[in-house]
Amino acid sequence: MEALKDNPQEQPLSISWKNRSVDFMKAYQDQNVQKMLDNCSKKGTISFLPLGEDGKGKIHETGKAIWTALIDSFPTIDNTINSVVTENGKVKCDVTIRGKQEKDFGGLPTRGKSFEEDHIFIFKIDSDGFIDDLTINWNHSNFVKQLS
Repeated sequence: MEALKDNPQEQPLSISWKNRSVDFMKAYQDQNVQKMLDNCSKKGTISFLPLGEDGKGKIHETGKAIWTALIDSFPTIDNTINSVVTENGKVKCDVTIRGKQEKDFGGLPTRGKSFEEDHIFIFKIDSDGFIDDLTINWNHSNFVKQLS
C-alpha cells in the first residue's frame, strides 16, 4: 500500500490496464476469440505490423478474422506472457507464441511443422477501460522459416 501513496491515481489505473491486457492474452491462450473481443472497444483498431496494410483494420473485423484463422490452422496454439509493463500510457506484453500447423494459413501450406516466436503486443486502453488500439509485432521471416 505504501507504493499507492506516492501516486494514488496512476497506480490503480496502470494495474487495471495490465489486468485488461492479461485478460485478453488469457482468452487468446484459451482460444476464445469472443472473449478476446469482449476486452476490446467496438471501435478499436489493430495493426499486425509484419502484414503491412493487410494487417491493419478494426479489432472486431481484421483481428477477429486473423485470430479465427490462426486458431483454426494451429489448434494447439499457446502463449506465455514473459513480461507486462506500462510505458508511455500503454501496456506492453512480451509474449512467446507457439503451435503446430494443421491447416494452410496465410499462404503457408501445412507441413505439420511447429513454430515458437516471440511477439510484442502494445495495448492502448480507452477511458472506459477497454482495448482501443492494439499493435502486434514479431519476426515474420523467422515464423515463415520455421513452418517451411
